[in-house]
Amino acid sequence: MGRTPGKTETTVGYAILLVLAVIAGGVFFAQSRYNAAVLTPGALQAESSSPAAASGVSGVSLSAIAPEGLVALSRSETFGPDTLSEKIDGKAELYLSAGFVRLVTQRFAQTGNPQEWLEVFLYDMGSSRNAFAVYSVQRREEGQTVDLGDFAYRTDDALFLVHGEYYLEVIAPAVGKGAPEILPAFGRGLVEKVKVNREGLGELALFPAEHLKRETISLLAADAFGFDRLNSVYTARYGLGAMDVTVFLSQRGSATEAAELAAAYHRFLLQNGGKEMKPDSGLAGVRLVDLFGTYEVVFSQGRVLAGVHGAEKREAAEELARLLKHKLSGSGT
Repeated sequence: MGRTPGKTETTVGYAILLVLAVIAGGVFFAQSRYNAAVLTPGALQAESSSPAAASGVSGVSLSAIAPEGLVALSRSETFGPDTLSEKIDGKAELYLSAGFVRLVTQRFAQTGNPQEWLEVFLYDMGSSRNAFAVYSVQRREEGQTVDLGDFAYRTDDALFLVHGEYYLEVIAPAVGKGAPEILPAFGRGLVEKVKVNREGLGELALFPAEHLKRETISLLAADAFGFDRLNSVYTARYGLGAMDVTVFLSQRGSATEAAELAAAYHRFLLQNGGKEMKPDSGLAGVRLVDLFGTYEVVFSQGRVLAGVHGAEKREAAEELARLLKHKLSGSGT
């Protein structure tokens, strides 16, 4: 038979119920006065920004380079190597492997029209070489070249460019018809107002001009073609009729290093199913490998490791190897 609660226990129970009722009422009252602004992306970003973020990447203020007609929707946010994945989850490793230093982001909108917003991502990559690496690997096929330096293009709703050690992305999905004017203007603000040390990319001049699709030149910062020792590799596509073939080169610290790395990559190809082939007699020092029906070429010329990757036809691989070897032999590498 159950025990009947005493008077003291009953009083305590009523007191607990009264406290819970007061709390519930407070929650209901707070919800009834909810401010929609606290749930907007701009408000969230402003609350999460640190005081140091106002100065941007290495002292660059995004508000200072924004074109007229735009107003900030939020304060800037700054991310370092340890927090980058919080902003660009899934892509952080690409930037980190290429020497990422810092990212600053901020949202802007057209004056009087907050619905037409854009977001700016300014990456400090530490050097122009690193900035070009992330720019080139992510380049979109539909991009149209913009006259904002050597490496800049835009799509219907975005702008991408390299300026010294900086890589800039302006993403404007909601701007609409104003995008063709606003996007280049934002890039121009960076180029004109931010001084940088321009580090030349001398390797670009080592690619033979014949058949070259220059807009396809990319820099693979690490693990090129699946080989973990192959870093700082420039690639470019060459058009041979209806076929595209990839040529690659990498300037190393010495001729000895280039030769040793070429031999190591050759062994890697053979260990992964490649079959040794005898190249054309005019290609002395060149290694040719049949890798499951595609053709790989690798050789060294002075301090440069070079070759052809994934050619569908042997003749194409050998033709491009010949062009590349001739170009390097006359470049003084």
